[in-house]
Amino acid sequence: MLLITRNLREVIKKVVNKNVNGIDSGAGFFIEEDEPEELKISAQPAPIVDRTEQPNCLECNKPIAQSYLLDTFDYPVCDNCRDSEGAHSLVTRTEAKTEFLLKDCDLDSRPPPLRCVRRRNPHRARFAEMRLYLRAQVEARALDVWGSLAELEEERTRHRERRERADRTRADRKLRALRMAVRSTLFDRTRAAHEHTFGPEQYDADEDIYRRSCDCGHTETYEKM
Repeated sequence: MLLITRNLREVIKKVVNKNVNGIDSGAGFFIEEDEPEELKISAQPAPIVDRTEQPNCLECNKPIAQSYLLDTFDYPVCDNCRDSEGAHSLVTRTEAKTEFLLKDCDLDSRPPPLRCVRRRNPHRARFAEMRLYLRAQVEARALDVWGSLAELEEERTRHRERRERADRTRADRKLRALRMAVRSTLFDRTRAAHEHTFGPEQYDADEDIYRRSCDCGHTETYEKM
């Protein structure tokens, strides 16, 4: 009986092996073998740009092979000539408006609108994202608005003078309010009203009037009919 059972198992194993591509686990079932799939490359190779279509760098006048400024701000300066601490540094929208006296329309509406990058505010995480502009482009836009660096500097001087006058006016108002507050605290509201005690009257013949004076210094003049 044991021999028949072993032979039956061998026959079943041969039949199953013909129909199933797998590995006998020895526990009464087969582990299927998955055919290996070919690896597919998802990233597409970068397109080859003809040298005649590459813009020249404004600094070295060579064809640009790679440029962060060109890709981000449409500003043709190669990475080798990029000055991150100077003309190619980034300025915030507030700095562009205060330092170069530009308005929102100068940045957004005047053609072409200036490109910017958005970053989280490092000091105020809940605030809106900062918009950073390229300093060289902001300076060029300021020249378009004001005409020249001299005119821009004159407007800066006028703007500074107006701000200083406004500061002085606010300071004077605060000082006057402080003085009034001090005077009101020094004023004795409980003091009784002064009643004049006049001395003998004196007649002025030249003016035909009478005078009498109080000890407090008050002098009263009058006429008699």
